[in-house]
Amino acid sequence: MTQKTEHIYQAPLQGFTDFTYRNAFHEVYGGISKYFIPYLSYGKGKEIKKSLFKEILPENNKALPVIPQVLFSDATELFELVSILIDNGYKEINLNLGCPYPMVTNKGRGAAWLEKPALLNETLGELFAKGFPSKFSVKMRAGMTNDQDAQAVFAVLNQFPLEEIIFHPRTAKQMYTGKADPSLFVEALPQVKHPLVYNGDLFSVSYLQELKALLPNQHNWMTGRGLLIDPSLALRLNGIEVDEKMRKQKKKEFHDQLFEQYSERLQGSGHLLARMNQFWTYFSESFENPHKAMKLVKKSSSVLKYNAAVVEIFRSF
Repeated sequence: MTQKTEHIYQAPLQGFTDFTYRNAFHEVYGGISKYFIPYLSYGKGKEIKKSLFKEILPENNKALPVIPQVLFSDATELFELVSILIDNGYKEINLNLGCPYPMVTNKGRGAAWLEKPALLNETLGELFAKGFPSKFSVKMRAGMTNDQDAQAVFAVLNQFPLEEIIFHPRTAKQMYTGKADPSLFVEALPQVKHPLVYNGDLFSVSYLQELKALLPNQHNWMTGRGLLIDPSLALRLNGIEVDEKMRKQKKKEFHDQLFEQYSERLQGSGHLLARMNQFWTYFSESFENPHKAMKLVKKSSSVLKYNAAVVEIFRSF
């Protein structure tokens, strides 16, 4: 077993990396230095959905190195959400300046902050002046539509004692299309005073090696979709050999544990099947025939048929 040299962070993906997923992942695979909890935010009427609140409850994250994340449109929202997290015992909080979805950015949240460096400066100044008993980090993209927006934001962030900046070198406009641009990360290194974490398109060991050739001193990485497709990725990124037989055994163990825990947590077979269907949208990509695997899952109209489909997938694909 090769000594661990890389620090792998699990990205927060709403609807996928919930506390059930995180706990099962940690027990079956591990290899993650930090799990980021999908963002806490206000809905209509300044209410927080019960499902979001459950994600931050200490009892749902007992054995995990977790960092909660907040999504906010103004200083008031930020301070209130931070206070809730501190009341729940969190010592580090991540500020989301990168969510690209229009339903978020149209409300002035997420990546919308990348076009408001002056307001961000004012807001962070107020945040740190309050003396919250917590550390803060930032997750951000290169810009909304212009990949040079980050430069003005970096100048703002340099003024504050952040733990680290997770930088995804894509614009919000790109969403998850095209490719992340590592050259933007290279450009950022001399501009940023804080430790930087690379985030974007980390799906394989071979791509990590490409990035390491470009960024030889980089050891902190975040991946989201890569882990959803292949949960053994974090181990393999650290040189831990996971042969094909072991990968298949681990995948089955992981799936079965997830299914069992969701069965206990979710009400009704419809809710359970919908959740597992969503899980397979990425997980199916780790099989030899992703299209057929996903088709079998989608055709499962009952738990009995779903279980039969899973047996067929692991046997045939």
